[in-house]
Amino acid sequence: MDKGRSKTQKQELPEPPKTDILLGELHILALDCQTTGAKPDKGALLEIGWGIGRASTPPDKTSIRSYLLQQMEDRPIGPKISRITGISANDLAQAVPVEVVWQELMGASRQVASLNSSDICPAVIHYARFELPFLHQLNVMLAPDSRFPFQVICTHAMAQRLLPELPRRSIRALAGYFGHAVPALKRSADHVLATLRIWQCLVELLQSRCGLNTLGALHEWLAEPFVRGRAKRAFPMQSCIRGALPDQPGIYRMRRANGEILYIGKAKSLKKRVSSYFRAGAAHAEHILEMLTQAQDLDFVATGSALEAAVLESDEIKRCGPPYNIALRPDGRNLAYGSRNLLEWRDHFDRHFCVGPLPDDRSVASLRSLAGWLAQGRTVGNNDLEHIKAAFFGFASPAGPSITVLVEGLEFFLSSHPHEARHRSALRTVAAIGAKLWRQRVINAQGCGSEPEMEAAEVEEPQNATTAQPAKWAPADVAGAIEGALMHAAHMLRRARWFRLIGNSTLAWASADAPQELKHLLVFEEGVIVDRQNSLCSDWKAPDAQRRGEPHRPKGSNMDLAAYDRLRVVTTELRRLVCEGRAVELQISPRIRLRHREIMRALRWV
Repeated sequence: MDKGRSKTQKQELPEPPKTDILLGELHILALDCQTTGAKPDKGALLEIGWGIGRASTPPDKTSIRSYLLQQMEDRPIGPKISRITGISANDLAQAVPVEVVWQELMGASRQVASLNSSDICPAVIHYARFELPFLHQLNVMLAPDSRFPFQVICTHAMAQRLLPELPRRSIRALAGYFGHAVPALKRSADHVLATLRIWQCLVELLQSRCGLNTLGALHEWLAEPFVRGRAKRAFPMQSCIRGALPDQPGIYRMRRANGEILYIGKAKSLKKRVSSYFRAGAAHAEHILEMLTQAQDLDFVATGSALEAAVLESDEIKRCGPPYNIALRPDGRNLAYGSRNLLEWRDHFDRHFCVGPLPDDRSVASLRSLAGWLAQGRTVGNNDLEHIKAAFFGFASPAGPSITVLVEGLEFFLSSHPHEARHRSALRTVAAIGAKLWRQRVINAQGCGSEPEMEAAEVEEPQNATTAQPAKWAPADVAGAIEGALMHAAHMLRRARWFRLIGNSTLAWASADAPQELKHLLVFEEGVIVDRQNSLCSDWKAPDAQRRGEPHRPKGSNMDLAAYDRLRVVTTELRRLVCEGRAVELQISPRIRLRHREIMRALRWV
C-alpha cells in the first residue's frame, strides 16, 4: 500500500523544469475536462479541451481545441449532465476515441515543453483537484510506462491566496470578476478560454502584490502552508455606487467591469433592495454570490410605482437576457393557441385557433391527447393510448402504468366526474372538471366546507411538474395524475382568458401612504402600456368608454411571450395590492369595472 502511494505521489509531483522562466513569458497549456461524474469510479470523461498561451499575450480563441469522447454503451450521459453541458446523444455521434484525443493532447504538451526549452509541460487548470484524478487515470491506462506529463498549476489555489475576500472563486465567478463572461453551459472550450484569461490576470496580481515573477517562485509560494481562515467578505462594487441610489421604486442593473449586464431586479425602494445584498452575514443563494463576485457597477431606472417597476423588469429581461435572471427569460419558451376542439395547436391567434394562449408545455400535450380520446368515443387503440400515457405521465413504454391499468384509470377518471364528462365539447369538459377540482382545492386549503372568500395570495398555483410516481400503478393513481394535469391545464386556460381581459384595460390603484386614494394609472392596449399617470386627482373616476371614444376591443389577440409575461407580472402585483388592502379599480370594458372585492374574487381563479 505504501509503495503504491509513493508511486502515485511521484506522478503527482513531477520534476520541475530545468530553467526558471519569467511567468509573463512562460508558455502554458490551459486544460479543462467535463465529466459525467465527480470521480473516475462514478463517471467518465465526456469532453477535453486545451489551449496554448502566455500571460503576456491576450488569449487566442482560435488556438483552442476541444473533443467529445466516446462513451461506453452501458453508461449513457444522464439528463442532468445534458442540461448543464448542452451535450446530447446526437452530439456524441461525432465523439472521438479517447486514445486519439490523448495522442493529440500529448502532442500539445510536447510543443509547450519545447517552447519553454524544458522536458515537462506546465498545465494551468482551474480547480485542478477535480481534473487530476481523471488525467492520472488516462495516463496509467494509455501510457503506463511514462511519467505524468504535466506540471499542474491550479488557478483556484492561486485565487484563494491572492483574493481570499471574494464571495466565490468558481471559474465563472473569477473570470467575471476580471471582466470575462463565461457562458452558462459548461463546455471545455469556453472554460479553457476563461482559464487563460484568469491566468493572465492572476500573474499580474502575483507580481504587483507579492513581487513574484518566476515559475520557481510561484511553486515555492504555492508549497507554503495555507491556512483556510475565513477572510472578511468584501464585494468588488464600491459602497459609494450603491449608496447613491434613491429611496424610491425602480429597476437596477448589476454590471461587470466591462459593462455587461449580469442581473436586472425590481424594487419598492432601490436603496434598501440593493443594500440588502451587501449586509454583513446576509444569506444568499450560490448563484447570487457568484453574481455579486462579478458585479462592479450598476445603473437604475426610477419608476412611479412598484407595479411599473415589475413590468419594466420583465421587459428589460427580455431585451437584455442577463445570465443571472432565471425567471422571465425566453429561453425556448413558446405560446400556443388551440382550436375549439383542442385537437390542433398553433403559435398564433386567429378565429380558428382562439383558445389560449397557453405555455407550450405538457399542458398542451395533455389537452390534445384527452381531446382525441374524447372525440373518438373514449375507445382508442393501443398506439393512441401510448400517446396519452406519454402526454400525461411523461413516460415511454414500459415505464409508467401499463396499457391495461391506463384504460381502467381512464374509466375511473370518467366515473369520478360523470356530470362534467357529459359535455360533448372537450373544452367544456376540461373547464368543468378543472373548475370543480380547483374549487375543492381552495376549500381544502381553508379547511372550510362552503364556498370561501379566500385571500388573493392564499392558494398556491398548481405546478405543471411530475410528482413522485407510485411504485405500482393502480387505476386510482392514473385518475389522480390525469386530474392533476387537467387542473393545471384548466388553470392556464382561465389565466389566458384573464390576460386577454386585462390586456385592453385601465388600471388605477392607491399608493401605500394613502391606501384609499387612487393615485396611479396604467392603460393597456394589446398587453402594452400606452399611458401612465402617477398623480391622479382625488375625484378621478375611470372613463365609461375606451380612450379616444374607440369601441371596445374583442377579447382575443395574437399575444406574444413578452405581453404574456407582462400581464402575468401585473396580475401578481395586483394580487399584492388587494392583499395590502389598497383601493384598486380595473375597467376591462366600457360597462365592466372591477373594484377591490370583485378583483379578489377573480384572482382566486387565476
